[in-house]
This record gives sequence, C-alpha cells and structure tokens, in this order.
Amino acid sequence: MRIVSDMVIADAIIDVREIEFIENIKNKYSIKKEDEILGASYTLSYALSVLIDSTDSLKQELIEGLINVSLSDNYCSREEAILLIAIKICLSSTELSAKIISMNTSNIFIEPTQILYVESEFDNDINWEINEAYRELKTEMRLAGFDFVYIPKIANHYRSITASELLRITEFLYPKASLERLQTVTKQLQNLSTSEFCKDQLSGKLGVKEFSNVAPSLMIKIGDSFVNDKRIANFLILEIDKNVLNTVRNSVDYFSHYYQTSNISRLKQEKGRFIYTGFYKQIFDLYMLQKGVKSSVVIDTYRNVIRFPEADVQMEKLHRREKALYALFLLESASGGINFVKPETPRQFAKYKKRMSAIQTKYRLIYQKFGGEPENAPDISIPEIRLPMIALIKKQLKAHEEVLFHVDDYMIQRNMFGNYCVNIHPSLCCCCGLDNKDVTALSDSIEWQKISAL
Repeated sequence: MRIVSDMVIADAIIDVREIEFIENIKNKYSIKKEDEILGASYTLSYALSVLIDSTDSLKQELIEGLINVSLSDNYCSREEAILLIAIKICLSSTELSAKIISMNTSNIFIEPTQILYVESEFDNDINWEINEAYRELKTEMRLAGFDFVYIPKIANHYRSITASELLRITEFLYPKASLERLQTVTKQLQNLSTSEFCKDQLSGKLGVKEFSNVAPSLMIKIGDSFVNDKRIANFLILEIDKNVLNTVRNSVDYFSHYYQTSNISRLKQEKGRFIYTGFYKQIFDLYMLQKGVKSSVVIDTYRNVIRFPEADVQMEKLHRREKALYALFLLESASGGINFVKPETPRQFAKYKKRMSAIQTKYRLIYQKFGGEPENAPDISIPEIRLPMIALIKKQLKAHEEVLFHVDDYMIQRNMFGNYCVNIHPSLCCCCGLDNKDVTALSDSIEWQKISAL
C-alpha cells in the first residue's frame, strides 16, 4: 500500500483509473482498512526492504501493475517515471545495484533534479574517472533533465571567491549567525569533500546512518512520501559498478524509456559569481542548520564561558566550579580520564591519595583561571560534591542535544574501565586566548599542558 499510494500521488494528480487500480490491489491481496493505516506509517525504503524478500512472481506483478497505473492516462509524468524506475531497479534483477533511502528533510528542501555523487571513503579510481569524464557525465545527465552534483567541483567554486567576499555574502544571507560561525562554515565549504559531507552532514546532521558507510554511488531524489503526517524524501542510491560513465548511461536509458525530458538545466558556474540556488543553496542551508553539528569545545577563561563555536551555542547556567570541572575532564580525557574508585590495599591507597591530590591541584588551578580563589575550590574527590556537579553539566548539555552531533559524546561519563571522561577526540578540545579568535587545541597549549603534567 505504501508503494502503490506513493506511485498514485507522485504526479499530484489522482485519476479515477488510479483509484480503480488501488481497489483491485486491495481486493487481490485482501488488504483491509487497518493495513492501509499501517502502510501509511511505513517509509518507502522500509516497504521495499520487506518486498525484496518476497517471491519473484509477486514482485513482477507489482511492477507490471505500477507500469499500467503510470500509463493509465496515456502519459507517464517525470515524477512517476523516476519513482517507477527506482522501484523496478530495486525489485528486479538488473545490472544496476541499488537501494532506496528515506530521510526526514523537514529542515532542508532538496530539489528533485539533482544527481549527487556520494561515498563515505575516498575512492581514488572512481574520483579520477569522474574528473576525467566530468563534462561528458554532466552532459549525459543534463540531457535527461538532471544536474550532476560533484562536491569537489562545488568546493572549487567556493574557493574561486575570496574568503572576505564569501564572508560578506554569508553575513548578508544569514544575519542571525555569529561571525565566528560564519567564518567556520565558509572555511568548511571551501574545503568540502564528498566523504566528509556524507558522514558529517547526511549521516550526522540529517541522521541517515546509511551514509556513514556508503559505497561510491549516485544519489537521486525520487519523490516525497507523507509518513505519519511528516514529509519524508526518498532517494535512489545507485551503486557505481566500476565504470561511472556506464552506470550513468544505463540509468539515463532506463529513465528515457518512460519519459523524454524537454527541460535542460541552464545553471552555470562562473568565477566570482556566487550561486545561491539548487544544490549550492542546499549545502549552505545544511551547514548553517543548527542541528547535529560536530563542534569543537572552547574553554574561554578570559570571558568565563565554555562554548561550541561551530554550533553557535555555549554552556549556560553553570557556576565556575562546574566549568572548571568540565575543563578538567576535557584535559584529562586525552590520557584516559579520571578514576575515583578507592583501592582496598594500604599501598595502593597511598598512590590513590597522591593521584587525587594532583587532580585536586589541577582543578584548583583551572578554578582560579575561571576567576575563583584556589582555596575555595570544592573537593572533587568527594562523591557527594562531584556527582551533582556532573549531573548539572549533563543537564545543560542535554539542552543542546538537537544542535550537537551525538551530544552524549560531550558528556562526562564513566567508561568500561571505570574512568570518568569526555568521549570526543582531543583535537576538538580547545582553549582560547585574549583574542577570542585565538583558538588552539589543549594539546598545543603550553599553559594547559603544564597543568596536565602536574
């Protein structure tokens, strides 16, 4: 029912003959009202994943029925054609290997005329071939009514604009964003890579886990579904079979069998010309979207804040004691974290006391950097003092769970070895100088490393 209903509403016109087709499907497979309701809660990708395991005869019957309904008014629209091809490729035995992915794109609109090259790990051979045959690939897709989107070419376009000009444009387009965030995003856009875009943006920010481990493929939007009243975008992920040009030609031939386009893309890139439409706008909107942002953590003792610059947020409602504690854990996590468990033997206990004394000394120094008197720093070796502070830090981080990518990684947590630590890479743990643009990793700061070495 999910597949059939998506096919019927693909062109936004519901013909009487299409309603008759639905009635025949319901009668043939004994589909009841509750089945229709259940089908409306499924995504297209899930529906197809179930049907892939069904009999070949059932899949063939469905494909033939979908072809008939798409041609019931003697015309197959572009939307019907692309959806039909995607379903046929996924359910039939063809030379093309593909799957359908459904994702919630309520925060960003993705146009249906683009074919995006995706990969989670850089494939040298395929990228070399794309660069060699780029004009031919672009022409093949353009004649079929598509824009070929190759991330490295997008990055080249952004690099053709000077950093100062690009910053001026983004300030105009996103007036609410902080200067620091705009600088970060423009730098990211000028250094775009396909694998980074797939893992950090499509997988991390939009939450589509398949893109964290996707083979070199072409990603084509095939339409939208309404799932539990939410608009869900559906994409065909067409795996590249060694030869990119052959994969593109085969897919274009499939498409042309059902639909001949009269719309050819006219979008042009020119040096110094900023394009703010199509995929260029979508990339900007996605990077500026404050959701699932993989951010560094900056300890800014000069302004008494701990901030996440790429996400444009900071820790709120914390006293210097909690800020100092969080900074201590960021520092100590690079060497495995802090273990507060008291040993049982006297000899081990003496070592434990010495270690706790060093930890408390480090905490006092950081507490002082946040403007406190060292002698007034709480004793963090006492659980009744330390644990409520950790809980408060966790609560304030939770407030940013929609913004930060895997917010749990930013929290102080006890690992399998019994050590309390923050589970983000040390390169993301930073400090700030007198100038708030003077940001360096804690591991590169002489001042912080002196504290760490105590």
